[in-house]
Amino acid sequence: MSTSDDRKAKIAELASDIAAVFAEVIEEDKLGDVPDDSLGQLFASVVRLYAAKAQVGNPPRPFARNSGITATDVMIGCTAMLEGVNVPLFDLALWQSWSTVGKRQPEDADTADS
Repeated sequence: MSTSDDRKAKIAELASDIAAVFAEVIEEDKLGDVPDDSLGQLFASVVRLYAAKAQVGNPPRPFARNSGITATDVMIGCTAMLEGVNVPLFDLALWQSWSTVGKRQPEDADTADS
């Protein structure tokens, strides 16, 4: 197995393990069991990696199928992230109008939910 294949397998295993532990924490209402610094470190790594993929074009779906993510979860998370880096919503809208990152082609929008 190549190094790339090893890395892919390791990432898949880690992602599965973390998702299972986090689901358990949420289900059991034990949010305090996840240290804020650890969550921040993990979240920052994921956001940086996703942003890097988005910058090179055609980012993957941000959420796996059947992840249980709701629109409310996304809005709360985005709002908290913007507040965390002191960016008002207006500035995000302005940045989006100037950027090509995240702009879907019409055919992409039609297949986004398939």
